[in-house]
Amino acid sequence: MRIVQADKLVRVDTGFFIPYNRYVVSDFECDQLIEATPNTHWRWSSFNALERRYGGQDLSGKKVCVYRHTAWGDQLIVSAVPAELKRRYPDATIHLFCHRDVMSLWAGNPYVNGTAIPLPINLDATRFYDYVIFYEGILESNREVDQKNCYDDMFEMIGLTDVPDHAKRPSIFPLPEDYSNVEKIKFNVRRPYILYHMSPANLNRRYPPDLSRKLLWLLAKKYRDHAICVVGVDEKHEYDGALSRLPSNCENWLSKTGSFRNMLPIVENAKALVCPDSSLMHLAACYPTVPVVSLWGLFDPQDRIKYYPNSYPITGFEACPHAPCRDHNFFLPTEQCKDAKGAVKERADIKHCLALTGITPERIVETVEKAICALSTGAQAKP
Repeated sequence: MRIVQADKLVRVDTGFFIPYNRYVVSDFECDQLIEATPNTHWRWSSFNALERRYGGQDLSGKKVCVYRHTAWGDQLIVSAVPAELKRRYPDATIHLFCHRDVMSLWAGNPYVNGTAIPLPINLDATRFYDYVIFYEGILESNREVDQKNCYDDMFEMIGLTDVPDHAKRPSIFPLPEDYSNVEKIKFNVRRPYILYHMSPANLNRRYPPDLSRKLLWLLAKKYRDHAICVVGVDEKHEYDGALSRLPSNCENWLSKTGSFRNMLPIVENAKALVCPDSSLMHLAACYPTVPVVSLWGLFDPQDRIKYYPNSYPITGFEACPHAPCRDHNFFLPTEQCKDAKGAVKERADIKHCLALTGITPERIVETVEKAICALSTGAQAKP
């Protein structure tokens, strides 16, 4: 983490940086700020000497600042931390700082006083707290083959090694308006439906359009009495072709579900969720009666969903000698991808993770059937 100070007013998506005020940002954010404002002089230094890092101390009556920048999935993962801290120390005060775009996820959460606080964090504000917990880098920068599950890493970083497995999952609090807002967009949560998260934010984790189309046809045929609802955001319209001329029980909800909070009741009432490694996969962990069939190529399920009881992961690692490569970038590591089965000669033509592509639609449908059957009989998932 770094302390930054600008010589003029800076307005970026993170918020306002007032001239000559000092703010605490991640190393990555600091580099972004400098690149985005070439006519601004930035003074920066390390925050290490001033950081009062939490390491398992008694928090009775103490104040704690938790920092996690953005991304819905990452916010969901981190939500387990204030929940566990408040269970241990009910009278501790915990504030969470995050990007304003993801603040709504924390609405109504009593573990952080009912709301998050928007970034940036003023250096003077950090002195209000007895301890700080800054999670930048822990989730998005770990590429080690012997890494632990993300929840174990987070808790061990703050000195907690005895957290029960059931606490290693997201903690959210649905609000009445979440349900009324879903009614406004006319998504019927009372009929039987299966969700398919077609387009998560990271392109590298998306199941290819042609395979998605085949999967939708197979699901629609297998579950004729269910709606097959496609959700996600497709700003570049990459899936327009895949969603054309589908069976009558397939519904295209791409970019139509509105706020992320609308997905709480939509996921809660689904008969099953099919998704890549995405935010909805983590959200569904809050609803253990919803079976989740997740698709994996770049990452190992044990890294993320080891403690999710309703998860049925499918991997395609056999297709690529480098899988899981654990690459966190938004562009494929094509130097490695070229070694996978079925890779084209020109690396620039490799558009999707070939380990993920190696998962067949038939295998997904078969797993969906097993997952629905297992959870309906009270069986537990085995990631």
